[in-house]
Amino acid sequence: MSTLVIKNLPEELHARLKDQAGRNRRSVTQEAISLIETGITVPRLAPTLSPPIKLKGGLLTTEDLLAWVDQGRE
Repeated sequence: MSTLVIKNLPEELHARLKDQAGRNRRSVTQEAISLIETGITVPRLAPTLSPPIKLKGGLLTTEDLLAWVDQGRE
């Protein structure tokens, strides 16, 4: 098993890591390993999306969408 040394770890970050480890009932080392494993997971591929729908009136604004949502509401 390899050893990793982290130099100049800010006290605030160490305190947060220690608190999180306590909440998860792990040692600081186990918590750091868990966080590294989570951060280095194989990235998922983005889903293939269909092309956007083209409208005759052009692009829709947020104001247009909100107005349509509010139509018929009192």
